[in-house]
Amino acid sequence: MRLDPHSHRPLLPNVSALWSRLSAPPRLYVQETDDVQQPSGRRGRRYWVVSRGLCRFFRVPLVPNAAGGRQLEALALQIKRLSPFAETGSHHDLGAQFVSVWLWDQRAAQQAAETVGVDLARISVLPETALRPRATEGVRLIESVEGVEAQSWTGGSLAASRWWPTAPDARAWTLFQRGASITADRIAPAPHAPVRLDWLDRPWTRARNSAGFDVGRVDFRLVAAVAAAMLLIAYGYLGAAWLRLDRALSAVAMEGSAVASASMPTRRARSAALENAAVIRTLQGLDRYPGQLALFARVTEILPKNETHLTEWTWEHGQLEMTVAADHPLDALYFVQSLEKIDGFKNVAAERAGGDNSLRIRLTVDPK
Repeated sequence: MRLDPHSHRPLLPNVSALWSRLSAPPRLYVQETDDVQQPSGRRGRRYWVVSRGLCRFFRVPLVPNAAGGRQLEALALQIKRLSPFAETGSHHDLGAQFVSVWLWDQRAAQQAAETVGVDLARISVLPETALRPRATEGVRLIESVEGVEAQSWTGGSLAASRWWPTAPDARAWTLFQRGASITADRIAPAPHAPVRLDWLDRPWTRARNSAGFDVGRVDFRLVAAVAAAMLLIAYGYLGAAWLRLDRALSAVAMEGSAVASASMPTRRARSAALENAAVIRTLQGLDRYPGQLALFARVTEILPKNETHLTEWTWEHGQLEMTVAADHPLDALYFVQSLEKIDGFKNVAAERAGGDNSLRIRLTVDPK
């Protein structure tokens, strides 16, 4: 790839554009009684929203002193008991003292999704309430996609909810508050006008999924954008590290060249010494027999310490001849037996040489 050094185009993508893609508002498919509202944008995480009028709401008490997995198992049994649908879709909010549960007809949601070409296995399905701003305490009446919803909040958890196609009258509003366990002195005789709330970017509910991670509901566009950002960061980090490494290697190479130049005379002298040693070893290999100094040392070891000495020494191609003399008669048998005991000596023979005080000895030396 060629880069124009005069071009002002950035090498990395526009970070602000990437961030805007990551922070794009969600795309909501809102399921109503007889229709589906479809999103207009092409970016952002997708949600399938079941309108409040199509949901049933229940508050389920927590199992005392039970772990999270046990709570989910108990919740699954409660959903089967409470659901009036043949196939049930559900969502819950895990509170401190109870679980808020929404149920809907999963078969109806699947059919509505098929009409607009959405696969519910690859998208998060939520009740409308989960994407409306939450409250902390008190009772309120809010507008929903279809109709209105009354809510009672306790400790940041939705304790009671009821839906009407139109605003409730005073009697219905009072009955709802009584059902939500509102004390008599706090019951409002008539509801205020329904509050209109905007959509949230993400649900406020604290749900746990006992089935584990569902890859089918992953927003792959968001994942791809995050992966691209991470790749760009890694590319920049690795590129800087590569530049530092390249500079370090260049410095090491220059230092190595200087050291090699300085040590050149020493290396040449070492090479010459090694070559001379090799020649010497080759020459030594041509001689199949031990050196004469070594032979002489072996012979003198067996000479008696009584003025006995060598007077002649002749060596030729493995044949050694020598004359031993003393100022007294010499024992020929002693010299023959002693020399034959030396490793590499054989065929030892001795004879008198002009008298009893002198012996001429011949023997054969084995090759190395």
